Amino acid sequence: MKAKTKFMKMFYKMPIKARRELIFNPYSNRADCKPYSLEICALEVKADTELGHAILVWLGYEDG
Repeated sequence: MKAKTKFMKMFYKMPIKARRELIFNPYSNRADCKPYSLEICALEVKADTELGHAILVWLGYEDG
């Protein structure tokens, strides 16, 4: 199963309130970068963006 598919299955099984939790900040050493909610992460993964790929790697769904 592809990493994207595994991530999306996990996302849709989660309660809606949990999807809104702030979980991901790819550039945590920069003060001007805000964390992302799981909903935003899912949009990035669905769109196959560079950030979406980084999210999959950071969350352990895909090797770098």
